[in-house]
Amino acid sequence: MEGHNYGWIEIVFFYGIALGFAGWQYWSVSKSLEEDRAKRRQREAEEAAAKEADSSSDNAD
Repeated sequence: MEGHNYGWIEIVFFYGIALGFAGWQYWSVSKSLEEDRAKRRQREAEEAAAKEADSSSDNAD
């Protein structure tokens, strides 16, 4: 009877590690995607500001 618990312990340990790794990957990828989105938004804002400055200088001539 004593050996039956080892199977459950092994199952819980294996799936605990698998779910922990999956959670860590999800968190890591989500963080990376958010950083990329922030960089893209900043770059687009800088490009829009540069375009606005160019069009303003063209209109001033």
